[in-house]
Amino acid sequence: MATARCRSAIAMAVLLPVTSAPILSSQPSPTAIVDRIRSTDGKPIDFHAAAFPESVYVGQQVTYQVAVLLSDQARSRLRRNPEFLPPELRGLLAYELGTPRRVPARSYGGGVAYEAHVFQRALFGVAAGTLKVPAPQLTYSLPQSSSYFSREERFVVRAESAQLVIRPLPEEGRPSDFTGAVGVLRASTRFDGADVRVGDPLVLTIRIEGTGNVKLLPRPALELSWASVVPGSERVQVDTTGALVRGAKEFDFILTPNQSGAVTLPVVRYAYFDPYRRAYANAESAPADVRVADGNLAAGAEAPESDALPLRTWQHRETRSVAEWAPLWRILGLVLLLLAPVPALVTLVARVRRQRAAQRPDVPRASAREEAIDDDSPAGMARRTRRTMLAELAFRLHVKATDLVTPADVERVLRRRGVTRATTRDVMLLLDELATQGFAGPSGTNQDRPLAHQRAEPLLAKVNGEAVTHGRARLWSRRARQSSALLPVLLVGLAMSGPLHTLHAAPLAVVDTTATCQSESAEASSGLAVLVEEGMAAYRAGRFTTAAQRMGTAVAICPRDADLLLNWGNAAWAASDTVSAVMAWQRAARLDPLAADAQERLALLPAGARGGFAEVPMVPVTALVIAGAVAWLVGWVLFLVAWRDPNGSGTVSLVATLLLAAALAAGGTAWWGHRALSSSGLAVVRRPETLRSAPGFDANTAGGLSTGDLVRMSSMQEGWFRIEHIDGRSGWVPASRLAPLVGGTATR
Repeated sequence: MATARCRSAIAMAVLLPVTSAPILSSQPSPTAIVDRIRSTDGKPIDFHAAAFPESVYVGQQVTYQVAVLLSDQARSRLRRNPEFLPPELRGLLAYELGTPRRVPARSYGGGVAYEAHVFQRALFGVAAGTLKVPAPQLTYSLPQSSSYFSREERFVVRAESAQLVIRPLPEEGRPSDFTGAVGVLRASTRFDGADVRVGDPLVLTIRIEGTGNVKLLPRPALELSWASVVPGSERVQVDTTGALVRGAKEFDFILTPNQSGAVTLPVVRYAYFDPYRRAYANAESAPADVRVADGNLAAGAEAPESDALPLRTWQHRETRSVAEWAPLWRILGLVLLLLAPVPALVTLVARVRRQRAAQRPDVPRASAREEAIDDDSPAGMARRTRRTMLAELAFRLHVKATDLVTPADVERVLRRRGVTRATTRDVMLLLDELATQGFAGPSGTNQDRPLAHQRAEPLLAKVNGEAVTHGRARLWSRRARQSSALLPVLLVGLAMSGPLHTLHAAPLAVVDTTATCQSESAEASSGLAVLVEEGMAAYRAGRFTTAAQRMGTAVAICPRDADLLLNWGNAAWAASDTVSAVMAWQRAARLDPLAADAQERLALLPAGARGGFAEVPMVPVTALVIAGAVAWLVGWVLFLVAWRDPNGSGTVSLVATLLLAAALAAGGTAWWGHRALSSSGLAVVRRPETLRSAPGFDANTAGGLSTGDLVRMSSMQEGWFRIEHIDGRSGWVPASRLAPLVGGTATR
């Protein structure tokens, strides 16, 4: 990824002295870096860099100075100006500051006299943190001899790197209307004409000027009772000829008077932070008297109420998702859903085992030789009993008869199928006794046969009860029983993993998964009601800015109240605050996705806040979860009923299968809807900004962002967020340009 680099030539001609402008005592002198140089090591050209001061507030100026030291020998041998490669500045805004200064030749401790040329830049940090300014580079060439045709040797020198500590603005003493301005400012106002008539547009210009990075000054808030106010254009003038960056920014407002007579333009107060006094202050303009003549619009008429969006009746209710239910209810519901299939599956296993046990194995047909020797004698009966018992064992142990040829094979299969040692020993003793009776000669009598049958039947029943289908199933079954005590702990951890995963997986944005209304007491509830009533009254009176402020404060108390969010968005939209409108309507629609009025509001938003992940699907997540859980439970109950019936019921099983399929479909849709309605990682663009290919103002551009665009944040680096736009573009923007959809503030 190529990064644009600026190469500027350093003029080595005679530099005229420049009279320094008055600066604040906290700023360095234009040649402060020269006082830091202690040794040059006899180099023909030396190079140094430093930043003053090294610890500043966000938005405060840092003066970055670079000094090029030229010895007399190098100055006489140079054929072309050295090339300066400035450092890559990430997280900083930079301005070329003032005119280069020349310091007469003098020694810096190495015995060689150097003439110094000092260049300055003004740097402004846009986000709190520790930033490193990489070392700049200077490239120059010197001839190898005094001959005109001599070849040149190229040299590269690097200066020191600098580290800056950007401190956040203090919370103590911060005014409620502070919007992020930093500097030493003053305010003034002017009108574009003297004739003011009711109904005729009038341009009011508010001028904010002073010391600081005026390009980043936000628009002041303005609200008038005698005129409607619409924001207009902006103009910026920057002066970098002095030691401090100065300038002015003008904001136009289109006023349409709605009443005649003598009116007053009130004092415009613009809150800012003074980094040199380390305190907040207000820049105030002088009030102005205005006389409004009668015009086409009737005097005293207010903006037609039909033009304003209708407010929703406030019902003081909060919307909660399934993930925000009480942990106890989540655990109980999860346990119930996990255990629902157990009774039906146990019944099915018992039914299958009964069916298998009811089936009798076919006794292997004896060979002709065996039939000849198997008679009704005790020996023949013993052989037939032994052959029948081995066939029964082969069937009940789910092996082939050829696997039970030798006594060692029989014992091994019995043990691997989970039969106990005692039962295996009894089986082996009985088989040995039958073998002795059948093949050792006529030593038995007919009285031994009933005794052999009486011992064989109980042993086969014990084998059938102890044996399992697979060899290691008994071991795993025992381990499962031993670890069953851990099931409640696992269920609790699974139930709590949702909120914990949300908190740890989305550190980039404030995730409002547990926010509740903070007006539990009667006193707080009455205060909230007063805020809402004041906001709705101001909205009906056409004082939209006041209405937006009151309703925004109410939303901060009850952040999951869809009615308050929708009304806040209406007031912000009427007050031309697109950022707050996008935040409020998006949050209201995601809390109440089936509300038609919320979907209608989203259609009013600019193109950058519609489409893609900005679309809010109309999915009732909670209803789908409840319906899916009920279908899941009923389906397994029907399976239990069907499998308990020996004859079975095809209709009941079909209905149960359909219910389980519907439950899975509802659960999958609810999961998709929950993810689509989540506000995690979403943010709104506060002001127009350029999208960068890397975190830094010197990186290549990747298009632009407009005010109110909805983006998704993915990672953060050095005060910059990597974002994805709804149109598919991705890149980096400063963190100060984004307002998280949940938990952020929509400062314009």
